[in-house]
Amino acid sequence: MIKIENKKLLKKLEIIPTATGVYMMKDSRNEVIYVGKAKNLKNRVRSYFQSSGDERLFIKFLVKRIADIDFVLTDTEKEALILENNLIKQFKPRFNINLRDDKTFVSIKLDMNQKFPFPVTVRQVEPSSGRGKGSRKGNGILYFGPYSSARAVRDTLRYVNSIFPIRKCSNNVFKSRVRPCLYHQIGKCVAPCCDMIDEKAYKGLINEIVLVLKGKNMELLKVLRKQMDEASKVMKYEKAAKFRDRITAIEKTVEKQKISTMKFVDRDVFGYFGEGNRIQIQAMFIRNGNLEDIASYRFSTMNNTLDNVFCSFINQFYGHTRFIPDEVVMPVESEDKGILEELLSEKKGHKTKVLCPKRGEKLKLLEMAINNAKNAFKIHQGTADDIEAVMASLKKHLTLTNIPKRMECFDISNIRGKQAVGSMVTFEGGKPVKSRYKRYKVKTVSKSDDYAMMYEVLTRRYSRAFREDDFPDLAVIDGGKGHLRIAKRVFDELGVDRVDVIALAKGKMKDIGNDGSKKKLDERVFICDRANPIILNQQSSELRLLVNVRDEAHRFALAYHKKLRKEQYYKSPLDKIPGIGKVKKKNLLKHFGDTQKVRNASLSGLSKVKSITAKDANTIYDYFHLKK
Repeated sequence: MIKIENKKLLKKLEIIPTATGVYMMKDSRNEVIYVGKAKNLKNRVRSYFQSSGDERLFIKFLVKRIADIDFVLTDTEKEALILENNLIKQFKPRFNINLRDDKTFVSIKLDMNQKFPFPVTVRQVEPSSGRGKGSRKGNGILYFGPYSSARAVRDTLRYVNSIFPIRKCSNNVFKSRVRPCLYHQIGKCVAPCCDMIDEKAYKGLINEIVLVLKGKNMELLKVLRKQMDEASKVMKYEKAAKFRDRITAIEKTVEKQKISTMKFVDRDVFGYFGEGNRIQIQAMFIRNGNLEDIASYRFSTMNNTLDNVFCSFINQFYGHTRFIPDEVVMPVESEDKGILEELLSEKKGHKTKVLCPKRGEKLKLLEMAINNAKNAFKIHQGTADDIEAVMASLKKHLTLTNIPKRMECFDISNIRGKQAVGSMVTFEGGKPVKSRYKRYKVKTVSKSDDYAMMYEVLTRRYSRAFREDDFPDLAVIDGGKGHLRIAKRVFDELGVDRVDVIALAKGKMKDIGNDGSKKKLDERVFICDRANPIILNQQSSELRLLVNVRDEAHRFALAYHKKLRKEQYYKSPLDKIPGIGKVKKKNLLKHFGDTQKVRNASLSGLSKVKSITAKDANTIYDYFHLKK
């Protein structure tokens, strides 16, 4: 046993129960730094402190920081697995991998309970629903996917809507429509809202869409050709032409599936590849025997083994709301295989298998996933190497003290001093880190003075940096020599000596002839202790990186400025009524529809609104009717 000085922790280790449950390790600031589960809590937790115990490299870094341990007992290992996933999502411990993937996967939903259904995008799959199989189980809702991006879903729906003349409006619009919309006029909708097609004929269109979404395009083409021939025989040539056009569109547009298997099952196939402290995990989603989509994930191993990181990933992956396949194919055996099978089977409603194949078709799919993971890792690594080279080149060309691995860029946005705001965006390794973005409402400057506003924002930012010991490698100021002078003044006053600072002046259009022709001037970089700006190659990766950072700061500042202007100019009269807060205002607008109808409402009408008391009703009525 490693010598433990902390008496509180030592006592906890002595009284750990032998039951199944979850343990949470905390540091001296009482923050959860690691969450784990165990069939036997006592044996598992004490193994961390054995000198010849757990051989994972990250353990020695973890143990040094443990100041306290809490336990939660569970009845089964399955409950422990679920609780572990929930706690990891809640606390985001630094020594666990954290799969931030709640909104990654999107599906297409068809509610067959509706009289005139239409496909919509959703992120959550309701239990006991059919999954693109045509079998309307449970609540009669079909799902297709998942797709790894909303763009993939939009492309699919755009294709479906271009070929099939189904409704495209939401339920609220559909109910209130009294005449056909523009889509009907251009032949893209059969106008079920106005009873221009019966339910049986419309469901026929939906059944054709189901075939497309299931990838059964050849079967659909057979159906359409038969319908075209039948229409031709009875001399309904216009109808036959519509079938012909639909057939042509399907033949031209539908891509062949990337792979196809002989068994029409739903499978998730996972592979991984890692080097150093990084791991790339590739997921392939096979639906009805066809590869529908892929997704890639990248994590730091935190000096853990690749197998352990992968198994932790899998345990979290199905903790999110997502479709459960018939089979999960993995490259390694997991000690939680049995628990995972039980959990997935329970969620799906019937048996789900977790497999680690050694031969046959499934092994080939597994090898494909592993090769894709390796390729994705190499591509990402190459990109990272390129960024490193660009940052090293910036250090050289701008004579910086540091390699600008972390950059902060500042911009000011205002109109004649009104609604003045500042923004700070952060880039690390050439990529934006939006959790570090900050917005500043300028407080000390009332007139239009960019320099004074920049002085305030920089002073606030780097005064805080001293308190938190949180400094970047490079500060980029959107502006010219004057803005750089202000930044240097702030740094000198505060004693900031570990951060490089530059200013980036945007190239403006300049008249170059009497004929009105213009030329865009080069972007210029101003650095301290140099009178003239540095002109980088305008097509270089170095300048492109700086421009991306500057443009992002400008976008972020402008968005905040517009928000404040909107709040100023578009305030509702309801905001001025005493006692009417956000909730009551929302209920009033929801009940009446708009402010004008609230203005015209009677006392009795106002009293019927949820959360509006008799006193509120009198106040609102008097405000609108007694105003001079």
